[in-house]
Amino acid sequence: MELRQLRAFVEVADSGHFRVAAERLKLTQPALTQRIQALERELGLQLLERNARQVRLAPAGSVLLTHARLLVQTEDEALRGLKAYSSGNLGRISIAYQAAGDVATAGSIIAEYRRRFPAVEIETTSGSSGPNLRLLQNHAADVAFALMGNTRPDGIVARGVRREEVSVALRTDHHLAHMDPVPVTALRGEPITLPPAGANPDLIAALQHWLIRQTGEPLNIVAWEPSDLAIETMGRTGAAAVLVIRRYIPEPANGMVYRSLSPAPLIELVIAHRRDDSSPTVANLMRLVEELAPNPLGDVPDDGELI
Repeated sequence: MELRQLRAFVEVADSGHFRVAAERLKLTQPALTQRIQALERELGLQLLERNARQVRLAPAGSVLLTHARLLVQTEDEALRGLKAYSSGNLGRISIAYQAAGDVATAGSIIAEYRRRFPAVEIETTSGSSGPNLRLLQNHAADVAFALMGNTRPDGIVARGVRREEVSVALRTDHHLAHMDPVPVTALRGEPITLPPAGANPDLIAALQHWLIRQTGEPLNIVAWEPSDLAIETMGRTGAAAVLVIRRYIPEPANGMVYRSLSPAPLIELVIAHRRDDSSPTVANLMRLVEELAPNPLGDVPDDGELI
């Protein structure tokens, strides 16, 4: 039995007329008749009793009708589900967002996505940029919020959401604290701290190379620590200048000040996905980002440089 034959049978049984059933199925009456006849031949049973005025179920047709309806309904539900999936209105998406500094931005995007696509199952996880990108590359996440420099990992498409400025945190009596901005060349030979490379290997390496190019000599890195910890352990004691993303640590700790660098090293907060991922749910999320943050970055300012 073919589903198209069963569908034809159900329509004729429900309407009681070949003409009405043919119109509903967008078939010619001869084509509809051929389907019914093919079904009856295959089963070896008469399913419908025909006369000049109407069509009625034969006894065998009464037995078949309930089962035929269930099969047709199952096909309809499957087709609706596939259509919803193809349009991104049904399915699943895994999003890795940043544990610090980015919750409001990611939250607003995810909240709007939930509102527009309520039937999509959303799984979220949080971490720093490096682990988020590894989840993406290992197919453990479909989309990742991350900080990136001017280069993109192979196989990854990244859409910039905004730029972030890397600044320096200093104790108020540090000899560079009176300058604002602090020339990057003034960091030559200065003890500095950087975040652990594992938090974002590509970006930390890019920042190192940029600083070396600007200062003209190897860096005097005295510690690799998360920015908030480095401020407490190295900055507050005056042991080192601490490189930080200013937005991610909005208020200077007591006895500390933030100073811009000149030129200002800039990085990008991006939302990234795999280039070969054709998932409709991911496509809908990226279209939403385009709508909520249309062309947000613009040109790099004269006093900044994208690392």
